[in-house]
Amino acid sequence: METTLASLSESMQMYLVTIARLRADGRPVPLSQLAESLSVSPVSVNEMCRKLQDHGLVVYRPYKGASLTPEGERQAYYTLRRHRLWEVFLVGKLGFDYDQAHEAACQLEHATPNLLADRLDVFLGYPSVNPAGEFIPRTDGSLPARSLLPLTALSAGQRAYMVSSDAGEAARKFLEERGARPGAALIVVATAEDGLLVQVGETHVSLARTLAETVYVEMEESPARPGSDARNLPTRVPLHELKVGQRGIIVRVGGKGPVRRRMMDMGLVTGAEVKVVRVAPLGDPVEFEVKGYSLSLRKSEARNIIVEASAKVAE
Repeated sequence: METTLASLSESMQMYLVTIARLRADGRPVPLSQLAESLSVSPVSVNEMCRKLQDHGLVVYRPYKGASLTPEGERQAYYTLRRHRLWEVFLVGKLGFDYDQAHEAACQLEHATPNLLADRLDVFLGYPSVNPAGEFIPRTDGSLPARSLLPLTALSAGQRAYMVSSDAGEAARKFLEERGARPGAALIVVATAEDGLLVQVGETHVSLARTLAETVYVEMEESPARPGSDARNLPTRVPLHELKVGQRGIIVRVGGKGPVRRRMMDMGLVTGAEVKVVRVAPLGDPVEFEVKGYSLSLRKSEARNIIVEASAKVAE
């Protein structure tokens, strides 16, 4: 892969990375959106996408847009790994703010050989996310699926990285002023019925449960050494991430008002065992078995239910 990446121009690498960042739900990225993001003309985008298609890195469909081939995706994530490792170094070790680090990393990512990227990874302690909470790809250029949990799903003593918050602007400002921003390491010190005590750096922050429910985190895993598999899901996961045949014990039912009440009325209560029976062809809805009954939930609903997942999938 190193040889293949070296054969690509800096401009080609930037196109691949930008397509990877802009795509949503697997849909092609419109050329107009790509042109705007790169600050180039639609004609230039059209020419480059056709060139990348000739290299087997992009699939270009007129009037629909561009999408990455499996090889194009690997190349994009290979570059993203370098970019995000440099962001971690510049922010954490040299005191840059994130915008400055991002701009510098855009230059450094193209001049970082494989050995340097690996040494930088080791020096930083194998970080899993950059300062913006974005996942850092693995050494093979792949991007693992993310398993996000609300902060309230963690028990005392557990550690995680903050990824995002869907709280209002005032609440997000409150969190940021206390260091709770994407990429920050959080430790749950204590939990109570109405709130949590969280450690952020050297500071202890008391959060109301309603606010903590809006903070989404990724559980910290053991540092991934070369050759290891860092893809194991944490024990507690959102219900929608269980696989067909897998069982879990419900530890928390989220949501608010009528939505939460409806799920509890269907038997989705703390302590109940739930099993994934089947998933619709398009991924939604998902059929579950609870207390001998079958029920269907959309993934957006199942995401609010946290379960203690079994390691085995039922035959």
